[in-house]
Amino acid sequence: MQKSTGNTGTNLISVFIDILQLMSENPNQPDFKEIAGQLNCPSGEIGIRAAKNMAVNNSNMISLAISAIASESNDVVLEIGPGNGAHVVPFLRGIKYLLYYGVDISPLMVDEAIKLNMDSVVSGRADFSLSDGENLNFANEFFTKIFTVNTLYFWKDPKAYATEIWRVLKPGGIFSLTFGARQFMEKLPFTKYGFHLYNDQEAVELLLSCGFEIKEISTHTETVKSNAGMAVERDIVIINALKALG
Repeated sequence: MQKSTGNTGTNLISVFIDILQLMSENPNQPDFKEIAGQLNCPSGEIGIRAAKNMAVNNSNMISLAISAIASESNDVVLEIGPGNGAHVVPFLRGIKYLLYYGVDISPLMVDEAIKLNMDSVVSGRADFSLSDGENLNFANEFFTKIFTVNTLYFWKDPKAYATEIWRVLKPGGIFSLTFGARQFMEKLPFTKYGFHLYNDQEAVELLLSCGFEIKEISTHTETVKSNAGMAVERDIVIINALKALG
């Protein structure tokens, strides 16, 4: 197992600020419970706007996750929680013969992702489908790579879901889990509503309990601005887990 650190400068926390402004008639008294709900499962016109902001402001985090799985030609990749899928076109453009599947618990996000990626969907290189957040409707050992960004907090039964991920991953395949570390996330006012927060060791223990082997843990520290305009640091954790051969 390797552990590495890196620094990035993208202002990802601005997604939360933007959502506060979008969702509250009075930005000084935002509805944090509703914000948490939209981050979990975007819906309605506000959900469309929030998803666009998340796609832009989380682009660096998504790029880190995609880099972590090191996809190659002929890979069959699953993303859990792609949102509106704005990142899928450049992902597919960069790797020939790669097949991409995305599952999301939001019907709105599935529809938006299909619209944004219609050419790839029609050509058969991309597929987006609705998920219940508990089961993955794919055959055993279907995917060579699986990744997810910022969904871990919302897994209804974490061990059961991680076991589902293990089931649909081919032996020798990689699962890359990307999330915001507990020490930062717990400071955000909406994470007390339906978020289950993790540090890196807790997430590692979850994956080990389901049969994964830990290949690498990377921590990327981002300098971002708080609502008060002060510089703060946010830790992103990326865990690459292996499904062993045999």
